[in-house]
Amino acid sequence: MNVAIAIVNIADPLLVVTLGALISEYAGRMAMFLEYMINLGAFLCYALTVGTGNAVLAVLLTLIICMLLVLVLEKTASRFNANMFLVSLAMNMLFGAGVSLLSSMFFGTRGVLYGPAFTFDPATARTVTSIACYAISLLQVAFLLMTCPGLALRITGSDADMLEAQGIRSARYRSLAWLIAAADGAFCGCVLALRLSSFVPGISSGRGWTALAAVFLARKKTATLIPAVFVFALAEWLSSNIQNYSAFSPIPSSVLLALPYLLSLALIALLPGESDHFSA
Repeated sequence: MNVAIAIVNIADPLLVVTLGALISEYAGRMAMFLEYMINLGAFLCYALTVGTGNAVLAVLLTLIICMLLVLVLEKTASRFNANMFLVSLAMNMLFGAGVSLLSSMFFGTRGVLYGPAFTFDPATARTVTSIACYAISLLQVAFLLMTCPGLALRITGSDADMLEAQGIRSARYRSLAWLIAAADGAFCGCVLALRLSSFVPGISSGRGWTALAAVFLARKKTATLIPAVFVFALAEWLSSNIQNYSAFSPIPSSVLLALPYLLSLALIALLPGESDHFSA
């Protein structure tokens, strides 16, 4: 039972950010910036909680700031007809450098940030954030599958011309997809920071890249996304705990730490592919 709970706790923030990646992929513009958006979200959550004294308000402000930042960058890049894939990758460098600079400016260190103003009961933090993660995930799935805007967003990446013929601007849905992805990445960062009661540089630990891999493991379908996320959550749990069992103790720790990534490569390579037609 404890193992199952641990895997669920690993999976829930990953599920949120993976849905953001899936939505951006549906819109035809994969959010490659998720890895460092998670770090940015975690840092802002810490800084704003310390500044306001209210963790809930800090999370809301973090989501707003991250969404506005991505919106400005996306609109600027679109105005100059930039390659959005490269822009998305460049955002990672911007967010990573920005966190390091701001941490040094406001807290005098680029290292771990913690303190009494950002200390929470671990059990309460896990419970509250888990409920929030699954509630947000459910709302996003409902939006994708049960609303007209959700349908338009899913069609954007596969048949934008059809939307344009009906007077629907596909560019708006591409922007919306990135905004949702930004909010999901930032919220994932907030969850990780609140659970640790601290901000740790590199707190994302590859979750942004794992989310992208999970989208393709799930064959870009909402129905198979949750199992794919739990496969990665199980792999992460194993990489952290398998050495506790004597039978696996000879395995080098570097191999165990790479287990989630090795598993993703193996599954994506070995599972049968599908045709490229649109499928929800």
